[in-house]
Amino acid sequence: MAGMNRLRLLIGILGLVVAMLLPGCRGEPTSPEAEVRALINSAVAAAEQKNIGMLKNLISKKYTDEQGQNKQAVEGLLRLHLLRNETVHLYAHIQSITLPQPERAQATILVAMAGVPIASAQELPTLRADLHRFDLNFAREGKTWRVQQAAWRRAEPGEFLSP
Repeated sequence: MAGMNRLRLLIGILGLVVAMLLPGCRGEPTSPEAEVRALINSAVAAAEQKNIGMLKNLISKKYTDEQGQNKQAVEGLLRLHLLRNETVHLYAHIQSITLPQPERAQATILVAMAGVPIASAQELPTLRADLHRFDLNFAREGKTWRVQQAAWRRAEPGEFLSP
């Protein structure tokens, strides 16, 4: 059970990372914060579509986490989770994005994961959903933002409802 929860957390992380690839496809210049925000939203969509290839591209080769996992370990867990779950539905609330350096970004995201669509945070108390808080460190590698480090913990429904 603990392994499955860790796997769900990693899926959420990787889903958030997918959004990093899309800003490079636009013709108009955007701010780094807008690029990271778009990346997070795109990662959520990729995770729901079980697009493992896109998710893998969002993880840096330099990835590490509190469990001592590297990029390869996270990719394996992601693949396993997506294969085991018939459907994946995510609701993500970006709490903050900061840019401590021009090529670095930090984001805190609340993510709810369920087997049914989640329309709003108000639905969370009535759903059977896994709730997590992710603290992600991004680095720009070339023209692409990638996740280099991640930490997470369980979240409570009320955290999704606060501003």
